Amino acid sequence: MNIINRIEINSEMEDFVLLDKILETANRTIIGEKRYFNEPFYLGIESLAQLGAYHIRFLAGFEIHAFLLKINQCTIPANHILNGSYLLKGTLVSQSKSAFCYALQAGKGNKVQIEGEFLYATIDYDRMLNKKILQTHYRKVFSCLQRESKTDC
Repeated sequence: MNIINRIEINSEMEDFVLLDKILETANRTIIGEKRYFNEPFYLGIESLAQLGAYHIRFLAGFEIHAFLLKINQCTIPANHILNGSYLLKGTLVSQSKSAFCYALQAGKGNKVQIEGEFLYATIDYDRMLNKKILQTHYRKVFSCLQRESKTDC
C-alpha cells in the first residue's frame, strides 16, 4: 500500500506576494515597502514574514528553500487595521546552517506599527519542493520587487 503525504497551501488570494518593493538588501538587512488599504494587521505580519524569507533566499543565492518556522514575539497595532504606505525593515540577528532569526518591523511615518522576532528554517530543494520551479519563481519575484514592477511577475 502506498501512502502519500501531501500538504496543500491555498490562501485563496490570487497574488500572495504581500510586498510592493524591495528597496535595499545587504548582508544583514533588507528594506521593503507595502501599501495597505484598510486591511487586517495579520497581512502586515505575513508581509514581514515574506520579507525575511526573501532575504534568506537572496543570501543563499536562491539555492535553498526558506520558510517561517515560528514567531517568537510580535506586537500589533492597537486598532488592528493597516492603511497607507509602510516601510518594512528586517535585520538578521543570528543564524546557523539551517536556521535564521530576524528582527522585523513595519512602520508608518516615524511610528512602528508591528515588530517582532521571526524564526525561519531552510531546507534543500527536493522532489516535493521542485528546485527548477521554486528557484525560478523566487528569483523572478525578487527581481520584480527590486524593479518596482510586479506586472511581469
